[in-house]
Amino acid sequence: MAGFGLRKNMVFEWRGGTFRIDRLQPNGEVLLESVNGGSLSLVQRQQLLDDYAQGLISASTTVEPSHKAIPTYSRPLDQLPPEVQREAKRRRRYLEAICAEGKPVFTPDYLVPIIEQVAEAISDAKPPSVITIYRWHKRFMTAKDSRALVPRFDLRGNKRARQGSRMQELLSEATAEAYNTSPLATGKSIYSRLLAKIDTENQRSLSDTPCVSPSERTVYRMLANADLYEMTLLKEGKASADRRFRVGKVGVKTTRILERIEIDHTPLDLFLVDERTWLPLGRPTLTMALESFSRMPWGYNMSFGGPSAAAVIGALRHGILPKEPTEIAIKDLAVEHRWPTYGLPETVVTDNGLEFHGADLEGLAFDLGFRLEFCPKRQPRFKGTIERYLKTINYHFAHQLPGASFARFHQRGDYDPQKCALMTLGEFKHLFEKWVVDVYAQTVHKSIGTTPWQRWHEGLAAHEPHLPADLSVLQQRIGQSASRKLRRDGFELNGIRYNGDVLAPILRKFGEGVEIRVVYDPEDLGSVHVWGPDDTEPKAVQALELGYARGMTKQQNGLIRQLLREEGAKVEDRVALQRARNDMAKAVEELMVSRKQKARQRSAHLRGFSSSKPSGSPPQPQRVPNAPVRRPVPSIKPADKAPSVPPDLPRILTAFQMGSSKRGGDGNS
Repeated sequence: MAGFGLRKNMVFEWRGGTFRIDRLQPNGEVLLESVNGGSLSLVQRQQLLDDYAQGLISASTTVEPSHKAIPTYSRPLDQLPPEVQREAKRRRRYLEAICAEGKPVFTPDYLVPIIEQVAEAISDAKPPSVITIYRWHKRFMTAKDSRALVPRFDLRGNKRARQGSRMQELLSEATAEAYNTSPLATGKSIYSRLLAKIDTENQRSLSDTPCVSPSERTVYRMLANADLYEMTLLKEGKASADRRFRVGKVGVKTTRILERIEIDHTPLDLFLVDERTWLPLGRPTLTMALESFSRMPWGYNMSFGGPSAAAVIGALRHGILPKEPTEIAIKDLAVEHRWPTYGLPETVVTDNGLEFHGADLEGLAFDLGFRLEFCPKRQPRFKGTIERYLKTINYHFAHQLPGASFARFHQRGDYDPQKCALMTLGEFKHLFEKWVVDVYAQTVHKSIGTTPWQRWHEGLAAHEPHLPADLSVLQQRIGQSASRKLRRDGFELNGIRYNGDVLAPILRKFGEGVEIRVVYDPEDLGSVHVWGPDDTEPKAVQALELGYARGMTKQQNGLIRQLLREEGAKVEDRVALQRARNDMAKAVEELMVSRKQKARQRSAHLRGFSSSKPSGSPPQPQRVPNAPVRRPVPSIKPADKAPSVPPDLPRILTAFQMGSSKRGGDGNS
C-alpha cells in the first residue's frame, strides 16, 4: 500500500508545512527540504516515527507525484457491490498464484500453466490472457495498493466506454494468440484476429448495443500505446522480451524484514484490572505477532475472551504503528530500549478457525495490501516460529509472575481476585515490554546466530518499512465493524448512543432508517467512524456521553451493563450506569490497597522489619523436627544492595532471564 516511509524523495505534510526527504544520514538524522521555501533542516528519525504514531504526519499530498495516479476505492472492500468484490478477488487470486514462487516471469511459458490452474480452481470460464495479467501486476506495483485491482465500474460513462474497456481486453487476447502463432506477427494478423473475436463477442452478448469494430488505424494506434512488454514482444521477439522481464525467483526462506508475520494466541494465568478506571478486566489472552526474518516481536494485543479476528486486528494495529515508549507503571523500572518494529507486512499467517474467516479480517488484508494465509488444519508446524516463541513467553516470563497457579481457579469456575494474582493492565504491559525489548530481544537467538534486535536493524538498513499515508487511514481500517440504522437521535452501538452534525447530510439525503457502516476501536468507545451509503470517506462521530465512553473498553462496558442487569436496573438508566461504574472501581481499588498492604508486610518480614524490629535485623532460622527437605532457594542480596523493587510486585523482576530450562528449552523461538 502506498503511503509514508522514511525513504529519499518522500513528500509529506508535517507541522503545518510540506517537506521532502533529501537524505537519510547514517547517524539516524534525516535531512528535510521545505517544498515551499527550499530551506533544509535536520530531524531525528525516531522523532518522525513518533509524530506519525500521534497522527501529526500525512503523506496524502499531491506534490510531485512519482507516477500517474491510479484511481482506487477508499471504501472497504466488503462495502462494494458484489460483482465488484468478485472481480477484485478474482484478479487477486491470479496475482497471488503467479507471485507464490517469488517475483514472476512475464512469459507465456511461465504464466499460461499457472493461469489454467487458477481458472480451474475458481471455475473461471474466461481466464485472463498473459498480457492482461501483466497489466494487473503493473497496476498493482505502480499504486502499491491492492485496491488498485478493484475495477472502477463507477468511472465508466456510456456504453461506448464500456465497449472500449472490453475492446482493450480483446486486443490483448488477439495479440497474445498472434504471438503464439508466429514470433513475427504483424499488425494485420493481430487486426484480423481482433475482428474475429469481436464477431464472436457480439454473438454471445445479450446487450442491445453491439461492440463496434475499430478501424485498422485505430488498432495500430492502440498497439503503439501498448505496455512495454507488449511492444518488446512484438518488435524484438520472444528472446529479447524474456531477457528484459525475467527476474530471479525468491526461495521459501524469508530474506527481508516484514516478509512474513506469524500470529498466534495464548491464555495467561493472571487476573488484570484497568488502572485508569479500576474496573476488572479478567483473565487475558495474549495475541502475539512475530516477524519471521528477525525473530523480533512485531506487535501484540491483550483481549479478555477467546481468540478472535478482533484480537488479530488489534495485534496488527500495534505491529504496524511505530511504538511509543511504554507508560511507567512500576516505579524505578526503566525500559532501556525502544520497541523498534513497525511497518506494513507482506504476508500474515494466522489460525484457520472459522472466527478468522470473517469479512473484517479478509477485507482488512485487501485494503492494506498484505496477503492473508491460514494455517492448515492439524499442521501446527506451518507457523512453528510463533508456536516456539509463545512457549518462550510462558516459561521465561509468564510463569515468573505471581499467580502462575491461577489456571486451577479458572478451571473450577470459582476464581477469586483476592485469592488469585491481581495486577493492573499497565503493570503487566510495563513488565512485558521490558522483558521483550531488554531481555528477549537482546539474547542471541540460535536460529539466526545473533540477537533479534541486531537482526531487525540489519534488515531495516536494507528494507525501509512502508506505512499508510497517515494515521487516519489506518484508524479507518483497523477496528471492528457493524451496521446500524441511522435516526434523528443518532445510532446506538454497544449500548452507547452516538450523534453529531456530520450525520445530518446522510439524514437529509436518505432519510431515517438508512443503514450505515460503523468502524470502532474496542479499546476506546469514545468515538467511531461512519460511512453513509455512498460515502467514499468516513465521518468521525463522538459518543453523546463522552465522559463515560472515552477510554472505556468494550469489555469494561459489557461488565458494567452485566452488573446492572444483575441488580435489576435498566441499562438505559444513565445515573445507574455511572453508579455501577463507580461501585466496581471502588471495589477493585480496595482489593488493590489490600494487595499492596499485604505485599509490604511480606516485604518487611523478608527483610526482618516489623513493629518490634525497626532496625531490620533478619530473623534467625529455626529448625523444625522431621521437617521435609526443601529445594535450595537462590540467595537474596542484603537489603542495602537489593534492587529497588516496588512493594506491590515483590522480587519478581530478578526471575526474568533467558537461560536454559528443562520445561522451556533454550529460550529461543
